[in-house]
Amino acid sequence: MTSSHPQPTNLLALLLGGALVLSLGLNGVLLSARPETWPAEDDELTATTADLHLTQRLLAQCQQQQMRQDSVLVQLRAEQASPALAEQPSAFSPSK
Repeated sequence: MTSSHPQPTNLLALLLGGALVLSLGLNGVLLSARPETWPAEDDELTATTADLHLTQRLLAQCQQQQMRQDSVLVQLRAEQASPALAEQPSAFSPSK
């Protein structure tokens, strides 16, 4: 008796083998690729590094400014909520 349906383990083994072949091929291509060369001139590398540091400083300043704005908004909302809470009678206060 032969079945017309392929064994599931054969299919899984075939898929695993295909994945391994693709993985080995891709790794071979990536390993054979040449790494990027560093900039030829030190001036270009220095300018790029200076741009990076400037960008980092600007980003840090933006983050600090945003944090200050957020804290001011939280304080304003708390101040606006405080009078509203003070006007409402508390459920725990004794009634007269």
